[in-house]
Amino acid sequence: MIYFLPNLLSNSESKNLLQIFETEKKITPSSDVSRILSGTKNSYGFRPISDDFNFYLDKLKSKVIEFNPTITNLINVNTYVREYRNKSFLEKHIDRKDISITMSICLESTIEKEWPLNATFNDTNYSFNTNVGDGILLFNADKILHWREKLNCDDSQRVVQFFLHWKPDFSKQKEQKTII
Repeated sequence: MIYFLPNLLSNSESKNLLQIFETEKKITPSSDVSRILSGTKNSYGFRPISDDFNFYLDKLKSKVIEFNPTITNLINVNTYVREYRNKSFLEKHIDRKDISITMSICLESTIEKEWPLNATFNDTNYSFNTNVGDGILLFNADKILHWREKLNCDDSQRVVQFFLHWKPDFSKQKEQKTII
């Protein structure tokens, strides 16, 4: 399932994470360098080292669980930040098997148009644009085809997305009430 989540982070939270991204970007090489066919051309991505990003990963777990009450706990799999620039795109893909829940949150957008995330689920196409602080939540991201078309903008413009990835933890089953 796919959900659009407006105002998931406040403007100040988004700016705070963006500042941390800018600081870490200066000292952390892009993880894309080692990828021959990254599917994310002309972009910069890395796994943040700051605990601030992981704080939000933990904080947003409860939001995910609200949308799927059969899940009682989530296991953090991956935290990632990507800066998209002119001619960037995200190829059509499904996430790896260990990432079944994906949340994408816009931290910054200096472009002057929409640049939606597209997805296909049950033969239906979805397209969601995110403004700063908005998020998109995908359950079964390892089965749902999703992508972004090529971004056409000025070379000085960009979009920064914060990605949170989990898998359900079924080791603890939700307690069920019975009448006996």
